[in-house]
Amino acid sequence: MRRTAIALALSAVVAGPAAAETVLDFPTYQLEESFGPWWRGLVEAYQKENPDVRIKLTNAPSNDHHRMLTTRFAAGNPPDIVHMTARFVWGFAAEGVLEPLDPWLDKTDIKRSWVPSQSSLTLDGKSYGLVLLNYGWGLIYNEGMLKQAGIAVPTTEPELFEAAKKLTRDRDGDGRIDQYGMAMNTSSSSWGFMTFMHFHAGRDRDIVGDRKLDATAEIAKTLGRIQDYVKAGVTPTGLDNNPMRQLFWQGNAAMYIDGSWAPGYAKRAAEAVQGQWRVAPLPFPNLAGGPSNALAMPKEITAERKALVWKFIELASRPEWQRRYAVMTGNPPGRIGSVDAEAREKWPHLPLFEASASRKSRSHLPIGFENDYNRFSSIFTESMTAMVAGRLTPEAAAERISAGLKREIKGLE
Repeated sequence: MRRTAIALALSAVVAGPAAAETVLDFPTYQLEESFGPWWRGLVEAYQKENPDVRIKLTNAPSNDHHRMLTTRFAAGNPPDIVHMTARFVWGFAAEGVLEPLDPWLDKTDIKRSWVPSQSSLTLDGKSYGLVLLNYGWGLIYNEGMLKQAGIAVPTTEPELFEAAKKLTRDRDGDGRIDQYGMAMNTSSSSWGFMTFMHFHAGRDRDIVGDRKLDATAEIAKTLGRIQDYVKAGVTPTGLDNNPMRQLFWQGNAAMYIDGSWAPGYAKRAAEAVQGQWRVAPLPFPNLAGGPSNALAMPKEITAERKALVWKFIELASRPEWQRRYAVMTGNPPGRIGSVDAEAREKWPHLPLFEASASRKSRSHLPIGFENDYNRFSSIFTESMTAMVAGRLTPEAAAERISAGLKREIKGLE
């Protein structure tokens, strides 16, 4: 026994200490959504392929995720694997905190096999992200509420407005609205700007064209239409995304606009909603399309860590994991042709979202000024929320927006 103990001690000295485990930090805002099982499965597969690497997968609520990334990049402590809403990629790239992915992308088929918006995630000719999902929008509605009111599914924006008014009710007779016709995000968040873009693109307008801001009068028309919904009382004011969705899925709103991830919320819906929710095409002649979210890589990590991060991005891009993305999440993935019969059978609404995500659309981004998205969004929503609160008319809000953007954003006419 003594000889055995000595031999073990000597072998430990010769072998040296065990190699340290590498931990990659990966916060995402999708872990508690329908995407969660896919992310967990992807992480598990990665760790099996790379047994000396562990991924620290954590959830960051969507309302706080961008703020968290901004704080961490500013502090020089970015996550190793960066998952972000795609509209923020250009801003981070312009700040010089993201690593160009072209040296790795050029060795794959991604640039040839991906949705067209993949080519848009560039700045100065360099690619800074892998598109995971293109925006595909739908009108989520409660069929039971529409049938009770004798209303057909809206196919035009005027029909949407009229339906929203008729579906707004005081159900218990206490003098207060407890069923809203249309839950809308009119908050000061970036999704408040998305509300504007739903209606502006829905009028077949771009917010920027040839480096020129759309006419102030056209911006005022779109703001005025949003104000019509607010004044009609069909939506509570100041809703951000989570309260907006909760209003519908808990049975207190008849309609709202959401993306291809919306069916994933049905599992947590109120019992009365679970058998009644449906999805229809948005009743607009055009859509606010473009890339939804992306994977990226921070610049200020070691070359060794970058290589490991790329392995994760490459794994996510493989045909099998793109096919699983459709099957497991019910969303159309970035790799073209990845939606198969299994996915369509499991998610009956997937073809509608797939068609929406792949159709030609207006952009939800200010084309040519994508890296200024944050300033666009904040200038818009500051004036829009003032309008919703009754402090500005649509015309005054549009004037303030136009003046503010042209003052703050260099090169915008």
